[in-house]
Amino acid sequence: MNIILVSNSMARTRSIPLPLGLLVIGLLSALPALLLWVLIVPQGTHQHKGAPASMHFASAGEQAHIDALAQQLGEIEAKVLRLDALGARLSSLAGVKASDADALPPGRGGPMVDARTMSEDELKQRIQALTQSIDLNSDKLSVLEASLLQQRLKASTLPSTMPTDVAYNSSSYGWRVDPFSGKVAFHEGLDFVADSGTPVYASAAGVVTAAEQTPDYGRIVKINHGSGLETRYAHASQLLVKAGERVERGQLIARVGSTGRSTGAHLHFEVRLNGAALDPRKYLQSAN
Repeated sequence: MNIILVSNSMARTRSIPLPLGLLVIGLLSALPALLLWVLIVPQGTHQHKGAPASMHFASAGEQAHIDALAQQLGEIEAKVLRLDALGARLSSLAGVKASDADALPPGRGGPMVDARTMSEDELKQRIQALTQSIDLNSDKLSVLEASLLQQRLKASTLPSTMPTDVAYNSSSYGWRVDPFSGKVAFHEGLDFVADSGTPVYASAAGVVTAAEQTPDYGRIVKINHGSGLETRYAHASQLLVKAGERVERGQLIARVGSTGRSTGAHLHFEVRLNGAALDPRKYLQSAN
């Protein structure tokens, strides 16, 4: 069987064997489908199905590198949080509100000259340098915090606050004529002349070691401030604390009186170091 093709230009017929004719017909019929497939189906073997053409999918090696950088970033963020907490504690010790210190962000600016993108090695070096800087500053601030804390504790335990709201007799510490015997005797404290019932305050923080009645001191409060330092508040009319009680600087502990070996209402105030009497004026004047 042959297929007969008629051509107007040739004005004659041409016969093609059947197998070859079937092949030509098949190619002609399949051509539109092939063209449609080329136009519609996206080319490239590395594009994931359904993904945008601009999306980049990292290889296993690239993903591992990204994960490593993310871990370093997380460690830096944790260090910065600890540094912020340390800064807040230092602000508190220094008497500065953290919100006031952070009110204004640091100013930055200027012309951009010779800008370029950092390489991967430069980025790693910057991250390492930043981490080391944070660690170093954290250590320095920790030392500063310890120093400030020690100074604050030391200041709070030094008897530098006036024990009552009246002036003291500036010549009462040292050698004087005893009002009872008329002999020259050493007076180991300061006398604050005040009305009976006038409040008496702790000159520094400490622990009450005695709140009792004695023949010479009358009603007396003794406070231990640590390191062998002690203050005494004598001739009180009323004791408002007990032995073993912790008191703070400026806390009300007694009231002025004239108990014991006394000629009138006043507060007898002493400062002692390992039992030896010191001049209280040196401590009270340090507050000024």
